[in-house]
Amino acid sequence: MRVHHIALTARNPEKTAAFYKENLGFSEVNRFTKPGWDGGAIVMQLGDVRLEIFHFQSSVDKKDDASNFKVIGFKHIGIEVKDARQKYSELKGRGVDIDEPVKGTTCAWFCFMRDPDGIPIELYEPNQFSK
Repeated sequence: MRVHHIALTARNPEKTAAFYKENLGFSEVNRFTKPGWDGGAIVMQLGDVRLEIFHFQSSVDKKDDASNFKVIGFKHIGIEVKDARQKYSELKGRGVDIDEPVKGTTCAWFCFMRDPDGIPIELYEPNQFSK
């Protein structure tokens, strides 16, 4: 088994798709809708992982504190990068909402950024122990 895709719902799917393309290297591979839907989806791809970005006229906001692991729900998407500190500098320079990298308990560097809807994305630089 393997992860096939991750799905999220966005306020502005075009802005969200552009964010993932410009900042993380995703590319658009498909768009779809279904009869009876008041919206649709943009499908993005990065390596073997697909990201489905949904949007509906009837979408509703749900608030979750991504840093509170006690709250039930999806916490973040983790993207592996070669150099978290270099990627941080690049994205910070573009005005992306991103936190400074820190060294985790496994000595791997990581930092968190947020997409246009505030969905957290972890940039993770594995080390020899976390690969």
